[in-house]
Amino acid sequence: MSEQIKSVRGMRDILPEEIEVWQSVEAIIFKTLESFGFEEIRLPIVEDLRLFQRSVGSYTDIVQKEMYVFQDKAGRHLALRPEATASVVRAYLEHQIYLKKKITRLYYSGPMFRYDRPQKDRYRQFYQIGAEIFGGSSPYFDVEMIIILSKIFNLIGISEYLFEINSVGCNICKIKYETKLKEFLELNKDQMCQDCKLRMQHNVLRVLDCKLDTCRKIIRNAPTIESFLCNDCIKHQEAVYTVLDKLHINYEKNQYLVRGLDYYTKIVFELKIKNEENSVAGGGRYDNLVKELGGPVTPAVGFAIGMDRLCSILNGDLCIKNKILIVFLDKQSIEAGMPIIDNSRISGIRISADYSERSLKSHLKNADRENINNVLILGENELEKKCFLYKNMRDGSQKYIKFDELSNFFKELKNVKDSHMRTD
Repeated sequence: MSEQIKSVRGMRDILPEEIEVWQSVEAIIFKTLESFGFEEIRLPIVEDLRLFQRSVGSYTDIVQKEMYVFQDKAGRHLALRPEATASVVRAYLEHQIYLKKKITRLYYSGPMFRYDRPQKDRYRQFYQIGAEIFGGSSPYFDVEMIIILSKIFNLIGISEYLFEINSVGCNICKIKYETKLKEFLELNKDQMCQDCKLRMQHNVLRVLDCKLDTCRKIIRNAPTIESFLCNDCIKHQEAVYTVLDKLHINYEKNQYLVRGLDYYTKIVFELKIKNEENSVAGGGRYDNLVKELGGPVTPAVGFAIGMDRLCSILNGDLCIKNKILIVFLDKQSIEAGMPIIDNSRISGIRISADYSERSLKSHLKNADRENINNVLILGENELEKKCFLYKNMRDGSQKYIKFDELSNFFKELKNVKDSHMRTD
């Protein structure tokens, strides 16, 4: 027997029994973003390596350790995208979108790639849905992004979450803070990991993002950026907090939050779900990135949602599985019933048929094993009555559905499903 080929470590298949949750979550996110005026953009997976070196930061863990980098046949140095904001900015500039709109709202979805250590809900190919606003310097654009995330998670049915928020300041604030932070860390560098010793030399703020316990203990006593913020950054931060308080959005200040990317300025945030250690979504403002990648001065703010982690947390509880199995009990029922089913189909309901010659008991046993709640049965008796026999596998109830009422029956099931998904 030939050796079986399996998926590459850190990559995975998302199977049909998981996909329904993914599709339901995606639908809620896309619908919410579009209701706020966002438009979809689709991006290439492969980009010029320099794009991420210049945007994410040469001394971030992503660029130093985690990117998939290769040369193509023309000798160009390319990378599988480790995140999408840089790609959105590149597209924003390349196609001169900034000339078409004063404020541009874009959203994206798709796989990202980082050569990280695989662990629970953390893969080398992982999926994100994100959103970006270009052209708005007001702190209320930052608030809008947090509102959107809050609305998405409420619609999904997750209410116990909070935002961790900080300001990393503008470039002037950062320079002052970095000097003081480096002075503090120099006194403790013998206890720090080798990576953080390197970060101290090239980008000291990256030390605050270290996950090792030894470094975390030191960081807890480090000076915070709050006392180094200029008046403009303070006003920006206070405006965000004021509106969030009025909206009763749950948040707390985390003075050591910097995120893992160098392009952030002013407000940064992460969304954490109760009893979950890691964040499920995060983002912030990046007012310098467009200019640094060759464009005009353009303030911007964005976020990304980690779909792998989010869908794993939901664990199939988001939506009711409204698959319908059609059971035909003989050849005559198949030939008469197929056109009726075909003419009654509606979008949003999955209807599959089993044409196998088996007993009704066997069909029902199979439906139960596949977790199908709704079964429509058509045999000789039902044909005479011009009805399907409907059986609810959850409570065992039965009733007849007339042929000409089948579409309405499917619509009723869909309405029940949609109400449970809370998409209204």
